[in-house]
Amino acid sequence: MKRRVLAGVSAATAVGIAVTATLSMSAQAAWTSTWNVSAPGWSPADTPKVSVDRQGDALLTWTAGDLSTQYSYQQVQIRTKFANGTTGPIRTLTPEGASIAWPEADSDDTGDSAVVWEQDGHVVGRRVAASGGLVGSVQKLSTSGPAVNPVVAVTPGGTAMAAWTEIRDGSWYAVARRLKLDGTVGAPITLGSGSAEKPTIGVDRAGQFVVAWARGADVVARRIEPGYLSPTKVLTSPIASYGGFGMVRIGVDRDGDAVISYHSGGGARSQVWASRWSRTGTLASPLRISASTDNVGFHHALATDLDGDAMIVWTRYTSAGKLELLGRRLSAGGSRGTVTTLGPGDRPDLALDDDGDGMLVFHTVVPTSTIPYSYTKTSARVITRSGTFGTTKTLTSDGRVPQVDTRPTARFTLIWQRASHPYTIKSIAGP
Repeated sequence: MKRRVLAGVSAATAVGIAVTATLSMSAQAAWTSTWNVSAPGWSPADTPKVSVDRQGDALLTWTAGDLSTQYSYQQVQIRTKFANGTTGPIRTLTPEGASIAWPEADSDDTGDSAVVWEQDGHVVGRRVAASGGLVGSVQKLSTSGPAVNPVVAVTPGGTAMAAWTEIRDGSWYAVARRLKLDGTVGAPITLGSGSAEKPTIGVDRAGQFVVAWARGADVVARRIEPGYLSPTKVLTSPIASYGGFGMVRIGVDRDGDAVISYHSGGGARSQVWASRWSRTGTLASPLRISASTDNVGFHHALATDLDGDAMIVWTRYTSAGKLELLGRRLSAGGSRGTVTTLGPGDRPDLALDDDGDGMLVFHTVVPTSTIPYSYTKTSARVITRSGTFGTTKTLTSDGRVPQVDTRPTARFTLIWQRASHPYTIKSIAGP
């Protein structure tokens, strides 16, 4: 099951950003060599994705254009890196000439996966077998347009649920739909009114999905299981947000208890909050994760283990206008841990294994005195199950937008995009 949620940013806005990860020094020797995921002669776009099954096989997903063609249309591509170290071929999921963006992927226990993305104003999806082969054809999932910001989660047994937002008669709605193992689709499920913000989705070990999304002045959530759709639960009352809510993230434990984090906008300062919604329907009061004095940045990350303990990392602006990272643990009982200041960084991503051992990855823009006056490095940092962050390991001085996922026992697979042309997709595993 996926234990973290991500969001994207355009490549144009992130030129010159560095990616960083932190881990304990004793574990550094266990890292594999960095390898090129994407093909020579192709130029990838923003925000690659990684999904790891419970055997440690990783599905790597990205978009790229063939530089040898006249227009170099972006296409969704995938590749499997097996736990034994072998790699599968690159497979292209989309037709040349289609307008595509923002793929997301998730895998079941044995590696059968689902990939969803935007294509020509719609949300579409396709199944991928554990072998890396394609299953069926590309399926249109959305019912109206434009449809944007798809996310996906897959049950342990292989049923995928995609969620997105689409416009119907001038208004935004949140919608979900199953994408089955054989590549066929279920009926669309209208979740309720929404916004253009990206929703988030998680699933427990019994196959119950939780979808949360921003609905203007609220963040709301619903549970989905076969034959049942829960009433809509408002998570944010009584928080006031003059600028609305956004950047919704989710983590779901083995039994279906959910942690949903989000930003509140407007007012004096943007804040990061978290709500706990138990599988029995009990909703705890929202918890402020960032300090009331923080000048919170755009990105934050959330991950949970199977017991419901969570880690949250967010960004804030320093008095000098630079971004730095902060993190804290949120226990399954709702206790907030001490805030740890983690130093310069942006675009955090998190993964926790079944027992709460984890990894933080991020990138950092490093200024220089010569043209282009900055470079972007990618780094990683291990996290103990008690919530302690290890030291930072720089993985590359030419990388951005790292993503991470894990198998059940603390072996992590990372993916990132090279910050300089031709923006090659890179990967590494460890520690």
